[in-house]
Amino acid sequence: MIRDESIESYLGRLASGEPTPGGGATGALAVAEGAGLLAMAARFSASEEDARASEGLIAACLGLADGDERGFGAVAEAFGLPRDTPEARSRRSAAIQAALAEAVRPPRGIVDAAERALDLAERVLDAANPNVLSDVGAALGCIRGGLTAATVTLETNLGPLRDEGVEGILRTDVDRADRLVARADALLGRVRAAVTG
Repeated sequence: MIRDESIESYLGRLASGEPTPGGGATGALAVAEGAGLLAMAARFSASEEDARASEGLIAACLGLADGDERGFGAVAEAFGLPRDTPEARSRRSAAIQAALAEAVRPPRGIVDAAERALDLAERVLDAANPNVLSDVGAALGCIRGGLTAATVTLETNLGPLRDEGVEGILRTDVDRADRLVARADALLGRVRAAVTG
């Protein structure tokens, strides 16, 4: 599991050419890093409640990273099933659709986690110790990166997906992620103005 790996081990696997871990897991870890920075900034700003909330978000994101690795592994396995007969093709197609329906859960969760992280970032920023403004800015960059990873992962899954209900949900999530990226950019603008002004 990713949560139990060293950073070096995880990055080695990421670079290995294997199908997992990939962009979704990396997006979850980016939001987790942002939450870690927010916890630190909250503590330096005398907001223990926000720090604890950020730590809870770290744990949730680690679960999403592990879930994404499992989910995409199942999709890759389904795509590798035999397709040499009509029956095999039918089984393969059904397995792909079932795996995709499960695999979209973690990237959707990343969008949810990023929204919670932005709520925390806004609260921390409102009362931030000036000495940690750059850390809040770095946290926002991580959260934004996690949103980008979740968005492209969801959009990638839309291609082979045949379930119109799930497809509609994913398109809604992509639109929400785009709005959250704009929100992250606006908050980062506030940080930069405070740092330079």
